[in-house]
Amino acid sequence: MGDSTETAVLAGGCYWIMQQLLRDRDGVISTRVGWTGGENDNPTEASNSGHAEAVEVVFDPERISFRELLQFYFQVHRADLGAGLVGSSYRSEIFYTSDEQRRVAEEALPDFDASGHWPGKVVTEISAAGPFWEAVAEDQDYFRRTGAEGEGFEPSRPVNPA
Repeated sequence: MGDSTETAVLAGGCYWIMQQLLRDRDGVISTRVGWTGGENDNPTEASNSGHAEAVEVVFDPERISFRELLQFYFQVHRADLGAGLVGSSYRSEIFYTSDEQRRVAEEALPDFDASGHWPGKVVTEISAAGPFWEAVAEDQDYFRRTGAEGEGFEPSRPVNPA
């Protein structure tokens, strides 16, 4: 592992599924699920006003770049389904943790949209990361803990942006 790590915060539907798919990527050091992007402190499943279910990903940028992480992220969720269709907590949103991540996300988004991977236009939002509220212990590593790991959770065809 390199001397430095980065943290990415990605929302794209059910955080259990996103964590399961992201955790084993080469270069990903750790993941945890939680809530971000909303109005209230200490959100929960019952009280999460405006928050998205998200995965905090700590990664080694010498082994996987932020752009490569985003490329995989866009393979494993429906980036064309906005909050109006799936609800605020399941929306597609990249919460950048640095100006460089913002730049990469803003440059990459049109490429991923142009890939034709989804039936509709990509509606993924790009926002500055705010507080990340870790979900309860029962939600962490859900599929690994429950033995459902590997049951049909495979990424869709690769996204090959222009």
